[in-house]
Amino acid sequence: MDTDTAVEAQLATVWTTPQGAPARLVWNQRRFIVYTRPIPWSARIPWWETAPASRKTSGAPMVEQAMWQVQAKALDDGEMLIFDLAVSDGPRWPVRAIFD
Repeated sequence: MDTDTAVEAQLATVWTTPQGAPARLVWNQRRFIVYTRPIPWSARIPWWETAPASRKTSGAPMVEQAMWQVQAKALDDGEMLIFDLAVSDGPRWPVRAIFD
């Protein structure tokens, strides 16, 4: 996997701590456990990326998206990956990027 891989339309099923931080996830039919302290941050993204049924328009304003960056270890082979996860209602969160 390339470093800083942008991921289009992929979702991870995320389980969180009581404080809302990711603790474990399933992505691409693989189970991962968060290995280090998750890092919260915010991304500025086009508004239509938060409302998939909306149409793109030029000059559209940007909105803040709560994100978590997590280093996670695959339970099947021990592979370590870094995920940028967009916080979402429910357990299915968009995967915005993956780093190896």
